[in-house]
Amino acid sequence: MRRAFLALAAVLVGGASANALDLDLAKIAPTMEACPGRPGFVRMPGAPNCTRLSGRVAGGVDARAGAGGVATRPVAAGRIAIDNRADTDFGEVRTYVRVGNGRR
Repeated sequence: MRRAFLALAAVLVGGASANALDLDLAKIAPTMEACPGRPGFVRMPGAPNCTRLSGRVAGGVDARAGAGGVATRPVAAGRIAIDNRADTDFGEVRTYVRVGNGRR
């Protein structure tokens, strides 16, 4: 019983000091900054490339008239896009990924 109590005390004391250290580092960490000449893009701390995250969500009802009357169903669509650009000796290199679902 004594050994379990000491182990629990060590975990609590060690965890508390680690959390305090993490909070101190979070206060001095650099933040993202806007990329010059590229509206909507941000630069991560320490990275030379610029990144933009965008997307959209749409919802509605699809109504169709048929022989049996009006049929309705819900329609939802969405997408997310990541655009990354970096300047190199050969020019700008662009990486673009877009993932979506639903109908357009």
